[in-house]
Formats: sequence, C-alpha cells, structure tokens
Amino acid sequence: MKNIVGVNRHHDAAVCFLKDGQVQFFIEEERLNRFKHEGTVFQSLLHLKKITDDVNGFALAGLKSLSSNYIDCDNVILHPLLDGIRKPCEYNYYLFMILRLFSKSEILYDDYSKKHHFTHAAGAFYNSNFDKSLSIVFDGDGSFKNEWTTESYSCFYFDYDRSKVIGKQYQTMEESLSLGRCYEKVCEHLGFKDWTEAGKVMGLSSYGKDIGLNFNDFLEQGEEWFLYNETKNLKDFQQSANLAYCLQQYTQNQALNKILEAVKKTDIKNICLSGGYILNCVNNYYLKKHLPKDINLYIEPISSDAGTAIGAAKILYYKETKSKQKFPQKNIYYGIQYSDKEILSKLKKEKTKKSNVRDVARLLSQNKIVALFQGRSEAGPRALGNRSILFNPKNKNGKDIVNKIKRREFYRPFAGTVLHEYMDEYFEMEGLEESPFMMYAVNVRKDKVEEIPAITHVDNTCRVQTLKKEFNKNFYDIIKEFYNITDTPILLNTSFNLAGEPMVESITDALNTLHGSKIDYLYLPEYEILVQ
Repeated sequence: MKNIVGVNRHHDAAVCFLKDGQVQFFIEEERLNRFKHEGTVFQSLLHLKKITDDVNGFALAGLKSLSSNYIDCDNVILHPLLDGIRKPCEYNYYLFMILRLFSKSEILYDDYSKKHHFTHAAGAFYNSNFDKSLSIVFDGDGSFKNEWTTESYSCFYFDYDRSKVIGKQYQTMEESLSLGRCYEKVCEHLGFKDWTEAGKVMGLSSYGKDIGLNFNDFLEQGEEWFLYNETKNLKDFQQSANLAYCLQQYTQNQALNKILEAVKKTDIKNICLSGGYILNCVNNYYLKKHLPKDINLYIEPISSDAGTAIGAAKILYYKETKSKQKFPQKNIYYGIQYSDKEILSKLKKEKTKKSNVRDVARLLSQNKIVALFQGRSEAGPRALGNRSILFNPKNKNGKDIVNKIKRREFYRPFAGTVLHEYMDEYFEMEGLEESPFMMYAVNVRKDKVEEIPAITHVDNTCRVQTLKKEFNKNFYDIIKEFYNITDTPILLNTSFNLAGEPMVESITDALNTLHGSKIDYLYLPEYEILVQ
C-alpha cells in the first residue's frame, strides 16, 4: 500500500496524498476555487491527477450526517474527464471521480466519513512523535449518533497496534453545546457574518473582563440562554468584549478539566489535541501553562476539518501495512509546486527589480508592507513564511496599518515570527522547545512589550512562530537581515490574503491581491525578484 488519497468532502474540503506513509501533497479546495470553507474537492483532485495517477487506496472523511454517501450535484458542471458517469447524486460521486481519474490499478476504498472525530484524532496521533497517547477532539460538531445528536467531545487511546474510545460526549442540535459550538453561537449572537468568523471572538475576548456570566447555563440551555441574559451585539463594544472574555475563560477551563480527567482515568501522559476548537491559540497556551509539567502535549496544526483528509489517509495506511514507523509533523509546506515557467511568465508585465534579502529587510525597517511568495503553500490557516504579509513589529501603529490594509477589524491581533534562538528572550514560552506552526498565543516579556508593539495584543500576548533556518531558509534570512538593521529578530507575519478571502495559493492570486490592496511590494526570494 504505497499511494493513498485522503479526501475531506465537508466544509474546509481538502485532498491529501500519502506516499509510503508520508504526506506528499495537501491542498484545501478553497485555495483553488477561491471560496472560503468550500465543501467540494473537484479542482483539488484534478490537480492531484497532474502529480500522479498511481493510487492504491482511497480514504473518505468529512460527511458528518446520517444520510447516505450521496451528495446533491444537480448544479455541478462536470469536468470532461468525468463524462460517462451517470447522474452523480445517484452514486458516491467522489469514489467515482477517483476511479475515473486514477485507474491504473484496483483501488482499495475505505469510508470514515461517519467517524469524524476518529479521523481528527488519528491524524493528530500519527502526526505526533508519540508511541502511544490519548488523542482528544474538541470540535463544533462531529458525526451524528442519531437524527438530532452529534459528537461534541471524544477521547481515544492510540498506539501503533490499536485504538479505542476512552470517552465520548454528544450534543443535541440545540442543547448541551460543545466548546466549538459555544464559540459559534456567541459569534452569531455578536452579529458576525456566520460561525466561521469565530476566530474574531478570540481576539475580541482580550478586551473584555469577567462579568459573571454563567456558561454552564449556556451549555444546558443552548440558544435559549440568550433569552435570559442581557447581552447586545457589537454596537456595544465593551459588552461584546465582556461576553467574549467570559466565553474564552469558560471554554479553556472546560478543555483543561477534560484533559485532566482523561489523564487521571488512564494514567497516560502523552496528549494529542485536534478539532476546530484547537485552532484557539489562547486556549492552547492556557493549557500549556496549567497542565502538569509531566504531561506531553502535541497540538495538531491542521486541526480544522481539512485535517481529516490526512487522518483518513493515515488510518488506511496503518490499517493495511501494519507499519509502526512514525512520521512526525516536521513542516507543513504541502501545497502545489509551481514551475519557474508558470511563475516567471506571470511577471513579464509587472514592474520588477532584482533584490536580495538585505534589500527587503531594509524596506521592512522603513515600514513598507512586503508580501512573501515562495515554494509550496502552507497547509492549515497559519501563514508560515511561504504565503505571508510582513511588516515592522516595532511600528507603534503597525496593527492599525496592517488591519486597514487587510480590511480587518481594529481589535484583531497579528502574529510574530521570531528567530528560534531569540524566542526565550522575547516570549514566555512555558517550557515549549519551539512553536513552528504558530499554535500558541504566548506572553510577551514585560521588558520587550514596547519594542514590538505591532504584534503585542492588548493583553500583552502574541501568537508566535519560532523559526529555525532549516525550516525555511529564505524567511529566516530576511528576519536575520532585519535583526542586523534594527536589533529586533522578529517580523510581523500575517496570512497573505484580504479579509474574507482564502489565503493566496498561486502567483496569479498573489498579483491580484497585491494590485487590489495597498501592499507595497511582493517578494519572490527564489528568483530575487521584487514586484512593485
């Protein structure tokens, strides 16, 4: 079993390609069709066809409902390669796409779409470096138990011989809300567009204070809770921030208690965490600070539903091969590898000049906004230096400047990337040896707050990426040159996109975003080209 394709076909749809157990390719459909949280994978599968047509196994994840494997495809325009397939909603459409596109050999097919939390948990365990662990899922919703009841929390035991359920909780559609659903409902209540903007509530929470709201009642009553509590929408900023603060405090305490209960029950000290709620980097730092020091924590960086594509593929790989070889997550630059011809042809009509990392660092020190485009895109929602917008963290108005450029709310914070060797000098890492995937919002050391105001949030925290040279040499070299100029080994690093858009994937996306915004420059370090 060499080559396996994993597919998540729910929201945050994604395709993963494993070769001999290792991720070779991963892409979310939204990066290709430019629709946030897209639920189909047509373009992703068609692109995978360009990489390989030798597929031995296909693992499906993502459809949480009790309904069959069918989907409503009445409005789907079929690609010519799929001509001859009868009405797609009569079949498992994605299976037929796979069979049609990858037909060199007989394909082993497994469906884990009704084991949503299991695919989350498996992906986290197999991406960790543990021989055995508990793998805990904190999510918005999981698979349906019956017509009105879904998974809300799951804890599994994993090793390389077996897995089993340690604990599981369910929620109805309106009551006993999960931690993720709590965030979704508060997000909606505060007047945001929909639940997918729950990350804004996390940023807002840092402006709030404890006003004694009882979220235990919220969990019991669900949406009816709002009828008995006087809260307003975002027209009253402070009251909204107070609600967000109470929500953050409640959910992170619940997560901590669940982990401690699982450890006490099993006496297992290795913990993997995944599920949509685990994208909450404030929660992750809280857990790191408050869990006993002998507990080893792995936070899955692709914790959204997109990551279940990897989880499903790895379940099938280890099931069929009986392998015990570990493939820990070392980097997540899994996107499309564009050719020199594709990239350079798009730059012919642009105003460009040859520039090196020293030139770029100088521009950043002069408060220019530089977008960075190189290599293969990052998996997951965090920009890690291949599709990033960079700015001077020392600028006192930096947060306002970049939020305006990205068309985001004023209260939303920005991340920082620090050279690994200086992380403890600037941040309270709480024993973390590194934070390469930007999954923790850590405290900024008090004597450094004034030095890096653009990335220091109102509560003196910063979502931090620690960077080693071997992880991303070009990005490292830019920061090193910035350090040589400014004595600060850090850059503001935010995702290369504008509000409401998916992260940039192709050079065309990059140029469109550059010209559709007030970003000053686009830098391609592999070609030493600066686009104005």
